[in-house]
Amino acid sequence: MDRTDYRAPERPTGYGPAFEPGHQAADAAHDAGFPPYAAPAARPKARAGWRAVVVAALVAAVVSAAVTAGLDGWLTGLPDAEEAAAEQALDATGEQAAPAPVAETGSGQVTDVVAVSEAVSPSVVNIDVANAQGQGSGSGVIIRADGHILTNNHVIEGATAVEVTLPNGAQLEAEVVGADPSSDLAVVKVDSDTDLPVPTFAERAPRTGETAIAVGSPFGLEGTVTAGVVSALNRSLPGEQAPLVDMIQTDAAINPGNSGGALANGDGEIIGINTAILSPTGSNDGIGFAIPIMTALPVAEQLIDQGFVEHAQLGVRGQDVDPAVAELYSLGADEGALIVEVVPGSSADEAGIQRGDIVTAIDGETVDSMATLAGRIRAHEPDDTVEITVVRGDDEETLTVTLGRAPSDQG
Repeated sequence: MDRTDYRAPERPTGYGPAFEPGHQAADAAHDAGFPPYAAPAARPKARAGWRAVVVAALVAAVVSAAVTAGLDGWLTGLPDAEEAAAEQALDATGEQAAPAPVAETGSGQVTDVVAVSEAVSPSVVNIDVANAQGQGSGSGVIIRADGHILTNNHVIEGATAVEVTLPNGAQLEAEVVGADPSSDLAVVKVDSDTDLPVPTFAERAPRTGETAIAVGSPFGLEGTVTAGVVSALNRSLPGEQAPLVDMIQTDAAINPGNSGGALANGDGEIIGINTAILSPTGSNDGIGFAIPIMTALPVAEQLIDQGFVEHAQLGVRGQDVDPAVAELYSLGADEGALIVEVVPGSSADEAGIQRGDIVTAIDGETVDSMATLAGRIRAHEPDDTVEITVVRGDDEETLTVTLGRAPSDQG
């Protein structure tokens, strides 16, 4: 995945202590970082206050076991109150009323949330972990009948022990098959005496406005079902090693502990893996995000087959271009990804991409930021050929690029 020129913003106040990944040295931030949250174009430039992108992570016995990522790339711990709320919630058990049906916007049909829940819930598990910081829990989705389960990397990262609780109450030890921090995905496996139920995975992209139903273990409450709609598509968020792109946004309630769980459509098909929320409090505020299942499954297959993931690489560093920047520096394009460095010998270098070029499209799809550029590249495999459109001075060119292979973490 292509790296960008990242400059950390001033530290926000009022949202807990900053948490900086230990592997990222301060003097390496300019050439090893990735772009912060890419705000939608319609958002006003003036900031009305800080919001935190909360990784809907582990319901932890310590604050550091669940993390959040600020809009500008800062990571903060969940407030202590979240831990207390989780403990209270776990004691307040009781029978839940069946959710009401939800109208599927745009289709004229009504979705039976009960039917979707009954179809999906048997394939969504609770994942308990122990690590150096304490204990926590998240969720996972069964993807193979032999016991392979898909979850988020941040759910199992650093785990010294992993235990899976199936919907039938069976508790099984699990091993980590593989993890990919750059996509925030991981696969664990359990040994079961019987085949485990595998859900149906969507083969089409979701549509804005259609039903979205989240299933998981928020605050450790296993088998929780919440319903809403697909609020938006193609959102970008900061990630641990790379931006998370093409994310599904939903207003279905997602909280810490939902990470790794399922987001389903009205037909009971899995459309995404719940991963993060946008919230000033660390819990649901109606803005959640899921990794599209069509992105997640190929990553999972690589993790199962070889234990690591090979990502395509272009070999550039750069920064965002917007109309204000374009006007200030008299650039030839109002938006795109401005190339500030081309790695010698990279696929970009071999294709003729130059410092100062503005990438505006890949295979005809618009590129309006470095995050979008990274996402477009990441959607491909190493050795794929793509057509990259660049603005060079007053001219526009289309270059054919054979993508390289990013260094992997297989050891």
